[in-house]
Parts: sequence; C-alpha cells; structure tokens
Amino acid sequence: MHDARDAEDQRLLQAGEHKLLLAGYFMPVRDRCFFRLGTREAGDEAAQRVFVRLLGELRKGKTYPVPFRVVVWMVTEWTLRGFHQGRQEAELPEEWDPVGADAFSEWETDHDLTALFADLPQRQRQVLDLRYRLGLTPGEIAEQLGIEANAVHQALHNGHAKLKEKLRV
Repeated sequence: MHDARDAEDQRLLQAGEHKLLLAGYFMPVRDRCFFRLGTREAGDEAAQRVFVRLLGELRKGKTYPVPFRVVVWMVTEWTLRGFHQGRQEAELPEEWDPVGADAFSEWETDHDLTALFADLPQRQRQVLDLRYRLGLTPGEIAEQLGIEANAVHQALHNGHAKLKEKLRV
C-alpha cells in the first residue's frame, strides 16, 4: 500500500502539484490532530500549522531522503508536541534522522486499509480484513467465519480484483 502512495507522492512532487499532494493527507492529519488534542477547533488549528509548514518547505524546494508520508507524520508529531492554542509554532529539530523509525506506520497502515476496504461488499471486506490485519490463513478465516474455504478463496480473488481496479486510478 505504501509503495503506491509513495509513487503517487513522488509523481506529484516532480510535477510541482504541491496542493494536490497535501490534499491527499488532509483528512488523516486533521483526524490525528483532533484525536490528540481533543477538540475540533484545536485539531483544525494544529492541522493548518502542519500544512502551512509543509507547503512552505515544498515551495522552497526542500527535498527529503525518505517518502513524503514520513515527513508529513514527523511534522505532524512535532507540531502536536509543541502545540498550544494561540502560540506560534516551535522550531523543528535539525537533528531529525529522517531514515529513523516511522512512529505512525502502524496507524497509517490501519487507516489505509480501512479506506481501501471501505467500498468492498461486506463479505470481501471481512475476509480481506482478517487476512491482512490479523494475518490469518484462508483456512483460519473459513473456520472463524463458518464458511467454506472455497468461499474464502473466492472472496479474496474478487476483493483483490476490485482493489486492483480501484488502485488503477
């Protein structure tokens, strides 16, 4: 999932489509800010600071040795750490290791899967969810859902076909 997202981000960066690039991160960043700060107003203000910072850096031509999603989540985390309503944004640490661990990888994967599976029929969504979130085998999925293994394989096949079509944007 991240490979497709990273490739699209890279394409938008190269094309100079900064607003379109940032628009793809709007809802997840806004949600993260809201959940962390607890109020919609504070979440919106923090998210706005994140995007103003990112857009400013992009317009200056700043480049990063890591996928853009990692940069987005690190800037979001830095903004949230130093956030107090009405206070100006704190400077971001220069010693940041952009190749270090991605603190939001698990959350982002979960969010990506939820968005990806949202349009699938219920059975396909259930089967793919058990397969990719919990790592169950088709036999284990069949046992848990009380259906035949063939039905699991069909749901996986049809679900994969729909996802492939969806990702072909």
